[in-house]
Amino acid sequence: MSRHRIVRNYINIDSEYYDDEVFGRSLEEDSPLSPSLHQFLYNRDGSVGRHSVDAVVEEDSDDVNEAINQMSEVLDDQFDMETVRQTLSMYDNDVSRALNHVMENNHVTGEALAEEEQQQLQNPQPAQMKPDQLARAVNHRLLVVEGDKTPTNSRTPTNSLTPNKANTPRTGSPPLPKRLLENKEVTTTPSATPKKKYRPKDIDVLGILNSQSNEKPLVNVAVVGHVDAGKSTLMGHLLCMLGVISKKEIHKNKQESQKLGKASFAYAWVLDETGEERERGVTIDVAQTRFETNKRIVNLLDAPGHKDFVPNMISGASQADIAILVVDATQGGFEAGFEQGGQTREHVVLVRALGVQALIVAINKMENVGWSVERYEAIQADLNKFFRSVGFKPSEVYFVPLSGMEGENLLTRATLPQLTSWYSGESLIDIIDSLKPPKRDYEMPFRLVVTDVFKHPQQGLCVAGKVDSGFVIVGTPVVVMPGGDTSLVKTITINDKNVDYAVAGEQCVCILGGIDQSKLHKGNVICESHAKVRTTCKFRARILVFNIEVPITKGFPIDLHYQTVSEPAVISRLISVTTHTKSAGEVVKHKPRCLTKNQVALVEIKVQRSICLELYKTSKSLGRVTCRYGGHTIASGMVVEIT
Repeated sequence: MSRHRIVRNYINIDSEYYDDEVFGRSLEEDSPLSPSLHQFLYNRDGSVGRHSVDAVVEEDSDDVNEAINQMSEVLDDQFDMETVRQTLSMYDNDVSRALNHVMENNHVTGEALAEEEQQQLQNPQPAQMKPDQLARAVNHRLLVVEGDKTPTNSRTPTNSLTPNKANTPRTGSPPLPKRLLENKEVTTTPSATPKKKYRPKDIDVLGILNSQSNEKPLVNVAVVGHVDAGKSTLMGHLLCMLGVISKKEIHKNKQESQKLGKASFAYAWVLDETGEERERGVTIDVAQTRFETNKRIVNLLDAPGHKDFVPNMISGASQADIAILVVDATQGGFEAGFEQGGQTREHVVLVRALGVQALIVAINKMENVGWSVERYEAIQADLNKFFRSVGFKPSEVYFVPLSGMEGENLLTRATLPQLTSWYSGESLIDIIDSLKPPKRDYEMPFRLVVTDVFKHPQQGLCVAGKVDSGFVIVGTPVVVMPGGDTSLVKTITINDKNVDYAVAGEQCVCILGGIDQSKLHKGNVICESHAKVRTTCKFRARILVFNIEVPITKGFPIDLHYQTVSEPAVISRLISVTTHTKSAGEVVKHKPRCLTKNQVALVEIKVQRSICLELYKTSKSLGRVTCRYGGHTIASGMVVEIT
């Protein structure tokens, strides 16, 4: 109810009309006042004394009007308005307390009582509403347009509701009066559009996947290798040749890199986007992008090569199906990464321990050695010997000579005479297309491993990660483990496009509802409530000990890496030493005192807080663990028992 407080041609009621006693007639002829103000200038029934303009202005404040409107919406004009005003004044415009007072004292007008009795005679068996249903119905009537303080009642009609604006409850709306909470025959109709409900869509995901068997398969490719091997430059140039990156952006990177005296970093800056990465000239976090070839859809994961960021490298490699190992062909460059202290060896061990079955070895910077076949074959021989020692078969390893800076042998086969004279093999993209795509566990329970948590300014709380198994549909209620907090998948985004579902192998972003950001962390596993992932603080694993300097003993402290996170842990028991076989292996020694390099052992590991794990035979990706100590990887293995 809108009332005007500005009175034109202001007059003093006390001085001009007191002596004449003209309180009973209209003042329109003398002063053009707003009609809505007349009822407050005097009392027509004479029950209340004279009012002044100052009192009218004070009584007609915005707070009072809003309080009256709120009470009118709840009371439906069935109560004497003068009583409502007096009650509000008694409780300092506290709507909640005033409503309770009016309802408890039953200040209902006679007309309203008569009308109510007449309705009961005409409708002897009206629909019953439970108290909680009635409360929600009344609260619906106090809805307001988002960003507007005007109440949507019958006295102040508004046409500002649009499909793009959601109706939200009025902040601080009063609680339901006790009289309305009684189980009486009441019928109400909500006047606002109900809030949108998210329900799982009726989608036959498995049927769709079967019908799309001829579509391009998805592969996740991690790029690993020693620092300064040219990983980011190689992949940045490849993305430019594929048309993923515009020429304008590359030109901008070239100009900015030249200003800083780093002209050779123009392609690397395609993936190294943060200021710290560009200033230091190294990759720090895992950069992710997506592109298509003639036969594959590729999720590219550019992992850091510096030894300080091995945990980030593990996070990226754990999501990969295929790995590209980039090595530096220059004199001294390969030796620095492959010999003791370099990251080439450790990265190979890690990708093998994390389940990568195919390895592409990109021998980079061949232009610096004049495309020498002797240098290429020497590097190939050293690496093959090491690959066999960590479990890679020759059929699982592919070598390709190339130049990331010049773009030779990346997208198409080599045309340079210095290279074609001795190499007639495939290009890097051709090798990716020729590899057999991994088998996905679409029919397994849904598992999504969280790699990042962030809050979108418009869309809300988001989690990024890889769907490890199964599938998820928009509207599905989920559980975040190990905390057990429930949530709802409101939106799914893949490659910046909204989709109805995501399946195993996909890198996606899910917008969740009904959960606080403090309940979500990197490394959480999102699953469905009827098929939760297992959680534990103690488990048994069969591990392979690498080349270590200090023997592993009972109580040995480690950093346990699983999926995208790491946890402090302790090897609490050394159960047995077994033989090197793919199966359980024969026990060689029970309860050994220590473990040395190249031994396979069954151990018990304890962590400080509960983590999400699965048995290796159930889920290979969630059943793998890696042990590090002192900045070095000392062992890796598979979970065989969860206690």
